[in-house]
Amino acid sequence: MKIRISALELLEKNNVDIHTVIRRAMGVIKDGSISGVLPTNKVFAVNYPGYPSSIERALETLGGTQDIAKARESQSNKLELHFRPEDPYSHPVIGDIVTPCNQFLLKISKQKDEGQISEGAEENICADIVGHVSETYNFNGMADYQHVLAVHADVKRKKKRNWADVEPQFEKHGLIDADQEDLMILLPPLFSLKNIQENLVLQPSIYASQKKKHEGIVQHRWEVNWEKFIAEGTKDWKYQMAVCDLFNERPVWIRQSLSEHLSNKGLSLGENSIKRFLFRAAYYFLNGPYRRFWIRKGYDPRKDPESRIYQRMDFRVPPPLRSYCDSGIASGLKHKWDDLCGFRVFPYKCQTSFQLFELVDDYIQQEIKKPLTQTSCTLATGWFSQHILEILRLRVKVRFLSVYPNPGAESFLKSASLHLEKLKRTINVIKEKIVNKGACL
Repeated sequence: MKIRISALELLEKNNVDIHTVIRRAMGVIKDGSISGVLPTNKVFAVNYPGYPSSIERALETLGGTQDIAKARESQSNKLELHFRPEDPYSHPVIGDIVTPCNQFLLKISKQKDEGQISEGAEENICADIVGHVSETYNFNGMADYQHVLAVHADVKRKKKRNWADVEPQFEKHGLIDADQEDLMILLPPLFSLKNIQENLVLQPSIYASQKKKHEGIVQHRWEVNWEKFIAEGTKDWKYQMAVCDLFNERPVWIRQSLSEHLSNKGLSLGENSIKRFLFRAAYYFLNGPYRRFWIRKGYDPRKDPESRIYQRMDFRVPPPLRSYCDSGIASGLKHKWDDLCGFRVFPYKCQTSFQLFELVDDYIQQEIKKPLTQTSCTLATGWFSQHILEILRLRVKVRFLSVYPNPGAESFLKSASLHLEKLKRTINVIKEKIVNKGACL
């Protein structure tokens, strides 16, 4: 609860002469309403943040009428409220002015009807609007920053001495006496960098953030048991069953491939529409070897070594050859997914992601089905080593550059082919050393 103290009340309590206040009697309150003319004089109000014992005590904590008038004339126009004005170490609470403030100062009084002076005479409740409250002081700062002395404040105040009386003792002795301990109570001008409370959105722990970033799982929890929410026999039921059947065939899909499989079955869905059906049956990772691939719910490719055949493989078009991509996109042309996976056409997109499982290449299919040398799935390379993954990437690059329809790819094709053969020889040398070392043991 906050009490309101008007400037008029503050000055009247201290008998300070101000501008003449013209009160316009509004009359007796009947049925909760009164009528009359609103006054033109303006006053200000103070929303006091506490329960003072009296108006006089409230004025004392605000510094009296002189300090209030001084604050009103200052450039900052801020009021200082000391909850313990007798304590020199009391830390003030700052009141900021709020404008505009469309309120009125109302004076309620009881009046007896004329000619009825007996004790049983009926009293009428009258209301006078004293003035228009155009400004209000609010104390929104935190009031719990205080320094309370161990002894009574009044005793401490009496012991406090001026620096001029103590300075000669420093020159004489050079040290502070134990009896002058009050000189060591040095209060900081600010107890906190923030005086106004704020709503803070706390950041999660850095370890939790790293773990979340490492996993990067995106899935929707709504409609887990979608059979209960979709009526059987409807169009949505048909689409959802078709999506679930594809995930039963294999647990990991790239969206373009899945969309083309649905289209071949006569089910055509837009990019936004298909997401609704995919989230009911699958999820995806934001990073790692299966980034942005749709994975069947309940299946974790990081725990199944056989999932290595579904890993991601990117092909990036060299910058000098991207004019072909720009012209293809501008014309609105789009290749079939099977033609891209079969290396029969050159991609229109500057960067295209594939699944190793879908690439029609004997060498790639032979390499991804070889026994693994790693026992865990890493975020960077998945189930393959860095060397094997680089060889597969170069193989994809060579196959696509060999079908580039325009001139200009010959030098890139030659460089990629040489690099691929060099890596193959390096891998063979490493394997021979491992075999020889095993034979010696």
